[in-house]
Amino acid sequence: AIANSSVLIVFVLVSALIVGVYILDCRWRRTQTKLEAVTGVMNESHAFSLNLVRHFMPSFKVAKYQFRGMKAKASTVSVEFQDLGLDLKNGKRVLAGVTGEFEAGRMCAIMGPSGAGKTTFMNTLCGKATYGKMVGTMKINGK
Repeated sequence: AIANSSVLIVFVLVSALIVGVYILDCRWRRTQTKLEAVTGVMNESHAFSLNLVRHFMPSFKVAKYQFRGMKAKASTVSVEFQDLGLDLKNGKRVLAGVTGEFEAGRMCAIMGPSGAGKTTFMNTLCGKATYGKMVGTMKINGK
């Protein structure tokens, strides 16, 4: 009788263990299915936004980049500019006397009404204003 009860107890414990593992497996699969659905929606929205950019700006190169949080950079860059200007090829000056500094690790906003010259300023600062000549001085990390 004692041997039969020991076998019965072992059988009940093994059965309970199997049922517990089955329940955990079902919950894990359900969670994974939900995560796959959410990830799929995120991937679809990312692909949609990339296609939208490619459609409206075909010359714009879209880098395969995914935001992974903000981290401190190993190296930093400060940009300082004095009397920055842009002279067009016809002799007209469209940007004049802009002075300022973008400090490393600091966020900066360039604001102004439509037509104020925000894009012209950034194109000049980045060296992409090939339609004119940049005047003034610009220093990267003080040099």
